[in-house]
Amino acid sequence: MNKRTKIVVLHMKEVIYTGIFIFLGIVLLVLLAIMFKPGRETAASESASQTEQSDGTDKSSDDAALETAVYLPGIYSVSLDLSGSTMEMQVIIENDGISNVSFTYLDDTIQTMYPLFEPVLEDIASQLQEGIALEDVTYEESQKYTATVLLNALTEVLESARQ
Repeated sequence: MNKRTKIVVLHMKEVIYTGIFIFLGIVLLVLLAIMFKPGRETAASESASQTEQSDGTDKSSDDAALETAVYLPGIYSVSLDLSGSTMEMQVIIENDGISNVSFTYLDDTIQTMYPLFEPVLEDIASQLQEGIALEDVTYEESQKYTATVLLNALTEVLESARQ
């Protein structure tokens, strides 16, 4: 029987690296378990479900109410921040609906960097002046993202103009 003493040499650097990687692995597993735990709801979905329970309505009826609501006549504006440049959209609402939508402050930089904003807004404005509801506004597929930004801003303005 060979009863020799075996000596194992561990470099302190390797021990420290191994400890750090084990620690990070445990932290990662704990975070994944917390994030993907079944039955976990986000704050937004919790507030939405509470609103539905308290109101007895859902979001689709709120969107319909947005279009059928009576708006206070006046001039409303919303600022859009685009990559550090600010663009202001002005909406004029009269008794019979939206009469005009335009940009009041449009920097040359924005016109150069985002050339679709003006033609898309003109198209949306003409549809709204014809009496088309905001959610029924149509646009080309190539203008999808620009139109979405503008329609979101218009929705924000109309929410502030509701009585």
